[in-house]
Amino acid sequence: MSSLPALPDGWRLDHVATIDGTNAELLRRADVGEAAGLAIRADVQTAGRGRRGRNWDSPTGNLYLSVLVDAQPVTAGQVGFAAALALFDAIQIEAGGDVPNLNCKWPNDLLFEGAKVAGLLLEAVPNRDQVVVGMGANLIPVEVSDAVYPVGALTEFPIDPKVLSARVCERLGRWLETWNTVGFTALRRVWLERAIGLGDTMIVRLPHEQLDGTFDGLADDGALLLNQGAAGIRTVSAGDVFFGPGD
Repeated sequence: MSSLPALPDGWRLDHVATIDGTNAELLRRADVGEAAGLAIRADVQTAGRGRRGRNWDSPTGNLYLSVLVDAQPVTAGQVGFAAALALFDAIQIEAGGDVPNLNCKWPNDLLFEGAKVAGLLLEAVPNRDQVVVGMGANLIPVEVSDAVYPVGALTEFPIDPKVLSARVCERLGRWLETWNTVGFTALRRVWLERAIGLGDTMIVRLPHEQLDGTFDGLADDGALLLNQGAAGIRTVSAGDVFFGPGD
């Protein structure tokens, strides 16, 4: 595309060539009073992080973007669903309108043909009603030494990370507006339409426990509903999800 998508009113998108991590930088800026709506994109991260402290390999050519969002602590997790929908939309648009086999995976990943191509990391800003939403998308192949799920890339689609970052911000602004005006129900409905594995057998790995059941949907706050048959519905707020017995 010849021009960048317009940002939501009041948003700012900063670019840095190299940084330890876009989340880390936004947390530093928030600590000194930065207002919500600031987004930072980097070409390279030297200390990129995924969920549970996992390493996120960050070579030039992929998307590394973090956005500062206003959110109460009790609902901050729902911002992750808005971000997942925004990233999904942005990839579809910048890839030409249709990426078959692109799916959302609970709690905060995007899969393409069953492999993880994008992830989100939410971090609360201490002592402030704000959350930093980090987003990474593999537009080129990466090596991930501690991956717990197959890792892929969107190499067949000519997506520019600079344009994609602005598109994500544009779509995230819309989804946050929906969330603030209509509530989480609207986000949950669309997320479930795009989700992989609804009704399928799954394993949920917790730090000290492994659960088996079927994916029964999302609770009102975005928690996973795991149907364990005679044992009933188990609500899971965090965990690593794998589909199919024995994955």
